[in-house]
Amino acid sequence: MKSLKSIIFFLLFCGSAQGFFAQNKVPFTGTVQTPDRQPVFAADVLLKSPQSEKIITYTVTDSVGKFRLEALPNIYLLEVHSLGFHSFKDTIHLSRVILSKQILLNPKEEVLSEVMITVTKPLIEKKLDRMVINVGDRPAFAGSNSFELLKSTPGIYTSLGDHLQLMGKSGIRLMLNGRLQTLNEDEIANFLKTLPAEEIHTIEIITTPPAKYEAEGNAGIINIITKKQTEKGWNGNFALTGYQGDYGRLVGRTGFQYQGEQLNAAVSYSGGKVNSFEKIKQYNNLRLPEEEQRYQSSNYERRKQFYNVLRGQIDFQLNENSILSLASRTSINENNRPSTNQTFQTTAEDLPVDSFQTFTQEDINFSHYSTDLYYEYTLDSLNKKFSVSASSAKFGTRDNQNFTNIFDSKENTSEQRLRSDFDNETKIRAIKLDFTLPYEAILWEIGAKYGFTDATNNFLFQNLENGDWLKKTDLSNDFRYKEHNAAVYVSVKKELSESWEIKAGLRGEFSATEGYSPTLEQQTKYDYFKLFPTFYLQYKASKNYQLNLSYSRRINRPDYSDLNPFITYQSPLFSNQGNPLLRPEFTHSIEFSHVIRQKYILTPFYNYTKDYYSEFPRNISGSSETRYTFGNLGSSQNFGIQAVIPLKLTDKIQLQQTILGLYQYYNISYADTAENPEGFFWRYQFSAKIPFSKKLQAEVSGNYRSKTLQGFYRVGNSAELDIGLSYSFWKEKASLNIGLSDVLYTNRSKVAVEYPSQSLGFTRHNDTRLLKIGFSYRFGKKELKANMEFGSASEEEQSRN
Repeated sequence: MKSLKSIIFFLLFCGSAQGFFAQNKVPFTGTVQTPDRQPVFAADVLLKSPQSEKIITYTVTDSVGKFRLEALPNIYLLEVHSLGFHSFKDTIHLSRVILSKQILLNPKEEVLSEVMITVTKPLIEKKLDRMVINVGDRPAFAGSNSFELLKSTPGIYTSLGDHLQLMGKSGIRLMLNGRLQTLNEDEIANFLKTLPAEEIHTIEIITTPPAKYEAEGNAGIINIITKKQTEKGWNGNFALTGYQGDYGRLVGRTGFQYQGEQLNAAVSYSGGKVNSFEKIKQYNNLRLPEEEQRYQSSNYERRKQFYNVLRGQIDFQLNENSILSLASRTSINENNRPSTNQTFQTTAEDLPVDSFQTFTQEDINFSHYSTDLYYEYTLDSLNKKFSVSASSAKFGTRDNQNFTNIFDSKENTSEQRLRSDFDNETKIRAIKLDFTLPYEAILWEIGAKYGFTDATNNFLFQNLENGDWLKKTDLSNDFRYKEHNAAVYVSVKKELSESWEIKAGLRGEFSATEGYSPTLEQQTKYDYFKLFPTFYLQYKASKNYQLNLSYSRRINRPDYSDLNPFITYQSPLFSNQGNPLLRPEFTHSIEFSHVIRQKYILTPFYNYTKDYYSEFPRNISGSSETRYTFGNLGSSQNFGIQAVIPLKLTDKIQLQQTILGLYQYYNISYADTAENPEGFFWRYQFSAKIPFSKKLQAEVSGNYRSKTLQGFYRVGNSAELDIGLSYSFWKEKASLNIGLSDVLYTNRSKVAVEYPSQSLGFTRHNDTRLLKIGFSYRFGKKELKANMEFGSASEEEQSRN
């Protein structure tokens, strides 16, 4: 009955939205070209009031020089500006007749050899439904990867396990040029570490994504836009960066691109050898009925990673109205992780009882193959569009572990040998349809999507007895998981006046899941239909003050590995297990942003999560084993405010600052443990860019994070300071970069959990203080057109693999 009511509400919304938003604005379209008919990319197109010359509306041209504006019928001043061209000015009359105009910009002829012209966009721009960070060149991160850059980006934060957060919320999804990447939270950091920071042009932070996007991801979406390229021809690039911490790393990349009249093709390769470590000191105090047991352990893991990523894309202009694109990605990641664990057991009086050592050899291989096909057709001169995309992806994981446990007690010494073999194969198929329908008075977006996931998992656990490897049937298991997802959405956008703009949307999603374990003879089925509304309102009170109100409802589905009931061991004291009964969590988010003088942004916000799920440890009754698992623990609430405060230190140096203050409250319980943890969390980020000359620039950046909460976990404070220097030469085609990350070596994790019958926690250090030296070179045409941007049909499903 609830699903039926939701469907009826969805249909009523679709039928009533047209009448609510119907107004009288008319479109104005056109193209901006050079005299030889080449498109001008990113030209500024403005409509102004003839009397006051106040900007009525504004846009920029796309990669083929096209633009589209909407305004009320009237007479306007039209201005077009682009660096390196003479400005274009004209008077136009908008009426009910659709107006389209071709504009030619004449290039400036004078040669400026001694004068350096700097055109600077604001670092942060607040749009109706997102915040745009204009990254540009960041010397502190030259030669670095995108993960290091994102960690210092205003509004983006990190939590346990290098998970990214937005506005105090976890569960982000990552997009690259509008295409959602096929990664879960654990894999996002690894992917970003393979993407060079120098390739990023802007970062879009979408904390309340519109209905067009998947409802998956409580925190929202981070969309990375790479640097655009506009001219015909070909080019290539090459880069090599070396790192030195406790261990050395070497990563490289190369890429080629061709742009012709109808064909745009690109291929890129990145690969690297990454040596690092993880050092953990852990304590675990068990207050059992008969006695108290205390354990102290230290674990050192040596990590050796080899990765290779190959990407390719072909865009073919079939005719003036249609484009066909094919994209593929192949990723292979090999990891070798030997580790040594030393554990001591003591009494409550710290008297030694027993000790043991665990030697582990783990080899993990990941593979990922995906293909996306995209077709777009432009329906008319108003730029109405229809697009269809299909996706096929395959993931594979092979994890082999060998354990040797040596137990030392007062009586004797014994040895235990174990091994495990885990195989996973996940196949994802999806198709998606989208319509973009601009009319005179309103912009409609509607679409539908269907996706299917099939995951097979096999886990074999063995122990060595009398020289033979014997299967442990209580720990070996098979698990099959299937999921169907179907969705439809509608979104409407309208400028109500020169000052007011509104956008609203509704997305309906139906999901059906089935998990089956023949070993446990356990089957779980779950299906549901949910509605996800979105709403945005923008008011431009004046040139120096703007208000933005936004609301969204989001869903965060468990990663497929979180549902897997397999039990895996880190040591005799600690194990991990998924939960096939885990359910999605749902979050309501409200934000109220104030933009002052086009540079200060103050955003109060609130979010409430129902059916909140998280990993948590629990003691296995009757033993000293602690098992990390997942559960729907209850609810969480965040009340906070984020402030973006730039400060001009000198004529050339500006300090960019972001401050986040957050009150956290949880109402959580599991078994006989119920808690209401609450507390205040704050974080400070800064960056200062120092231009010594046009070719030589430096940057200092850093952050501090106070103590925070994450479910049952109490997370300690941490800090990080980075410095960098960049020098460009050979007509700015080459650059040499040097930097030092985590200068003070203060980026570490401290975690504690307090139960009535158990206290445990750990401190973790990684190889984060790194000296970086990098070289990059570009050849061929300096600027080419970027590939077609489109989203994978299976973007949400793949992001949870």
